Amino acid sequence: MKIKDVRSIIDLIRDASKADLIIVSLFLLPILLGSWSICFNNISYLDHYDGSKFAVMIVIAAIYILGLIVMKWWDPRDEQLKRARLHVERRLERRPGHRASFEAIRKEVNEKYDDNFLKELINKNPATFHKSKVRRSKGKPYMDGIALN
Repeated sequence: MKIKDVRSIIDLIRDASKADLIIVSLFLLPILLGSWSICFNNISYLDHYDGSKFAVMIVIAAIYILGLIVMKWWDPRDEQLKRARLHVERRLERRPGHRASFEAIRKEVNEKYDDNFLKELINKNPATFHKSKVRRSKGKPYMDGIALN
């Protein structure tokens, strides 16, 4: 598995809702614990200690749950900006003129991107993006926007 694949899995977990994670975990955790229990049943070393296999299974489940919590809620600003750069860049490549208003980016990419976040995205990636003024339709005023370089 490549590091790119691992990052895409982490992004998937961060973007998923809490309900989705709980439902998926209800299916994955028994499978994970079942595969570990098969491994432990083949190891006779732990047979001499009462409850040691069960304790190890509890520790594995706790590590799994803790890992999900950390991946979901610990999201540094730099990682948010990296993901946003990829998402916004892909979206702008498909738009005519390779530009969009901040409002359109929020509607088409992610509603959590506020104006300050998008301005920071532009400032952190000057080789990729620049600020632009976008008019939604004739007669309407220009809006702040983002465009590809």
